[in-house]
Amino acid sequence: MLYINKITSAASQQLTLTGIPGIQIAMTLRFMPRVQQWIMGLSYGTFSAQGIAVTGGLNILRQYKNNIPFGICCICTGGLDPYQIDDFANERVNLYLLNASDVQTIETEWFT
Repeated sequence: MLYINKITSAASQQLTLTGIPGIQIAMTLRFMPRVQQWIMGLSYGTFSAQGIAVTGGLNILRQYKNNIPFGICCICTGGLDPYQIDDFANERVNLYLLNASDVQTIETEWFT
């Protein structure tokens, strides 16, 4: 599990995740103030997913587990999903990049 530490309080952000050897992931984060929600987009090779709601969870990319060798974990202090523009900057909410081993451990320990 690798902490994604470059998230700021900007409403629109583009990040490149390179923490897993041989894998480069383009990630976008957008804050939607009208609905008080963060939305994520990802590109990895030929895989692309847009409009993913960032909510608290062990692997918010679980639905794609058979298509990608990684996941994203979202840990929220206080139990509330990210709803403010500064939730990541003030570390009330933290995102973590999961490698294939992390994803498998979560699947085994939580979903089987």
